[in-house]
Amino acid sequence: MTSKQWSRWGLRATLLASLGAVSISACGSDSGGNQSNGGASNGGSANGGSSAGGNGGSAIDGGTPADASTSDGSVVNPVPGDGECAWTPGDRPTAVLPDEHTNEYVIELERWQISNNAQDPVETRTRINDAIRWARDNGYDKIVIPPGNYLVGEATNDAYSAGIELEGDMTLELADGAVLQMAPNDRWNYCVVSVNSNSNVTIRGGEILGDRDQHDYGNPEGTGHDEGHGICVWTAVDRVLIEDIELHELTGDGVLIVGTKGSDSTQEKPTTNVTIRNSEIHHNRRQGVSIVGGYNIVIEGNHIHHMQGTSPQFGIDIEGAGRRDQDIHIFRNVFDHNAGGDFVTSTGHNVWFEENSLTQCQTDDAGVYDPSLTCDLEKQIDGPIILWKETDNVILNNRIRMSLRTVNGFWGILGYVSGSAKSATRDNPVGNYIAGNTLYDAGIHMAHNMRYFVANNTIHNGLMLGFNLACTRLEDNHINRTASENYKLRDVAGVATRNFLNRSEGAKPEEEVELFFPMANDAPYRNSSPVFW
Repeated sequence: MTSKQWSRWGLRATLLASLGAVSISACGSDSGGNQSNGGASNGGSANGGSSAGGNGGSAIDGGTPADASTSDGSVVNPVPGDGECAWTPGDRPTAVLPDEHTNEYVIELERWQISNNAQDPVETRTRINDAIRWARDNGYDKIVIPPGNYLVGEATNDAYSAGIELEGDMTLELADGAVLQMAPNDRWNYCVVSVNSNSNVTIRGGEILGDRDQHDYGNPEGTGHDEGHGICVWTAVDRVLIEDIELHELTGDGVLIVGTKGSDSTQEKPTTNVTIRNSEIHHNRRQGVSIVGGYNIVIEGNHIHHMQGTSPQFGIDIEGAGRRDQDIHIFRNVFDHNAGGDFVTSTGHNVWFEENSLTQCQTDDAGVYDPSLTCDLEKQIDGPIILWKETDNVILNNRIRMSLRTVNGFWGILGYVSGSAKSATRDNPVGNYIAGNTLYDAGIHMAHNMRYFVANNTIHNGLMLGFNLACTRLEDNHINRTASENYKLRDVAGVATRNFLNRSEGAKPEEEVELFFPMANDAPYRNSSPVFW
């Protein structure tokens, strides 16, 4: 994994209820550069010119253009027309679930001479794998591991310590009180449970525990030891369900999803239809979930927290490393205390990040914000949401709260660009929506990009910044008046309508001030047909 680094159970019912109360709309964003003091040193407020805001002048003309979409509660609206700036987002992604497996075999510990008190890791791994193969050969498709602590791990080469290896067309269920634990080792790569080239698999229940605190990180020297994972779903697997599991203390990721990279002679084969739901993924060194060549992935209803130790340190990282990632739905998860950030995508296409709660710190055990608690996160490096240029995302109805400045500033949604991509251009014909999000002490930053639709976002004590943007649409956004800047736009071309300042929670509509944004003389930002549209 090469993300750029500058610098017991799933969701509780009460939290789900609170997430469901957010309003929505349509939108998009990408931005760039390191920021400080609420601006952006590479093309944001630092060299982005004069700010717009306050009472901001009057509209150049009063009409909304005939081709303007109207943001609508639960609907993401395409940008209409067929010109340079027209684009349509993909459908909300789904994943096909594996078959239901019902012919159950509970592993007989005495028969297979399996220790369930954390002893004999090589023998325990071997005999559990033998029991799984025997059960599948004899017609069982649901294999249950009874309560106990199962220490597994066998060094199969200089790099890898092997754990449980699943057959295809089966369910592995850990009973309440069952723990699969990786034995302490000095290998930089391991999988406690591996789904390797076998499809139609469910993994459910119990606890998967890494060797983070007992791991030997010194062999070989110079190796990151960041590939020790709880569950590995790799090499073109299809239909995998992971649910109701606690995954923690891994030297790498809770779950790693990997497809097969293409070459001059072979076609790329993604891993497809993977669902991760209702699980707690926490205290891993690298990541909660990494997606490296996955299609039709659903991550729903999980609590993902306390990722810290070795970069990137994100809750979820979409980073294809030469592979394509697409059709990914990240829905109603809770993120907190993640040292790199909560969500980053550098290769994702048609990624929907929807109705999630992102809180840097000051949360209870369920991830619910409590201002009476102290912040025990030392720092967050990149920020809650990071979107790399050329990805296309729907960032919809999320609640984002910041307490700490990242190296970029107080940006809840921030786009990254490479040094060579700093222009209002875009190769990807599909844009980004950012809609219906509520941000506290956090802003939205966009720079060096095009095809944004940003609508119905509410920012409490934060800044919306745009620099060097084309084909951009802002509508129905609200910012509470703060002591510093609110809307700051320069060299932006597009359409802006019904954007307001001074709207507090519970404020009367008449207390709002509608703002209008005339921009550079050659690219006015106005309520009429825009220059680049």
